[in-house]
Amino acid sequence: MAQRERPRAHISKCLLTGKGSEPMALHKDMFDEIARYYDPIMAHVDYDRWFMVVTELSAMLEPGFRHLDAACGTGVLLKMLRRTGWRSMGIDLSHAMLRAAGKNGIAPPAAVADMRALPFAGAFDYVTCLFDSMNFLVALKDVQQALHAFYAVMAPNSLLYFDVVTERMVQDHYADDEWIEDNGRFTTTWRNHYDHKRKVIICDIRVNTGRACHLIERIYRREQLEHAATKAGFRLLHVCDAHAWRPPTKKTVRMDFLAVKGDPGPFRKQLKAICTRIRKRL
Repeated sequence: MAQRERPRAHISKCLLTGKGSEPMALHKDMFDEIARYYDPIMAHVDYDRWFMVVTELSAMLEPGFRHLDAACGTGVLLKMLRRTGWRSMGIDLSHAMLRAAGKNGIAPPAAVADMRALPFAGAFDYVTCLFDSMNFLVALKDVQQALHAFYAVMAPNSLLYFDVVTERMVQDHYADDEWIEDNGRFTTTWRNHYDHKRKVIICDIRVNTGRACHLIERIYRREQLEHAATKAGFRLLHVCDAHAWRPPTKKTVRMDFLAVKGDPGPFRKQLKAICTRIRKRL
């Protein structure tokens, strides 16, 4: 089952307690137990797809743009981009995940930060927030705060690209399911429960016989996210099935959202050709 498409096991980004919008920083870094195992657990993940889409979309920006990867985790995508010469940095809420980012080579430039309250006013031309990081914001008001924070750190005429997993993903692969994975040097045990009424998926991941890592994600409807992005000031550019780059359907397990701070006109002129290139490369 290790090859299944699945939500990111990454509570470090902005996982909340479910009791409002209390910052995770006030709680134990729940990734302490699993951060050093994270990359082997996620070895099946197709980071090349994200890298391809992120770089194709960057063609709409002026050379020398500044990039922020929000909820960067162990920095896999961040390192890939910086190797091509990008001016990229990352933020994540987990000290443990950022420590893990530097274990196998040079650590990418990254800071501990809550993506609902970012300190970089107007500093970036391109913001990415991928691997269902937005789903880990379990209250809609926190999604709205994050989008407002993204808007504040972005320069005029800049680009936002984020994704979410859908209820179809959870129902097909997670709802009330459990399994054990052999990750080579260790095993992971997954136990999952989906609350259909609250649209919340709860996953417990245990490495060997250690303490379980308790993860929570919330499923949002497309229109909820579109409204939140518009309310934050963004102009929506594109919403699509992440694996086909065509309009979402009932079978879509992950959606990509593309939005602009500023005039969307110049971006729209270039987007059609870029979408065609992305579809050919998927």
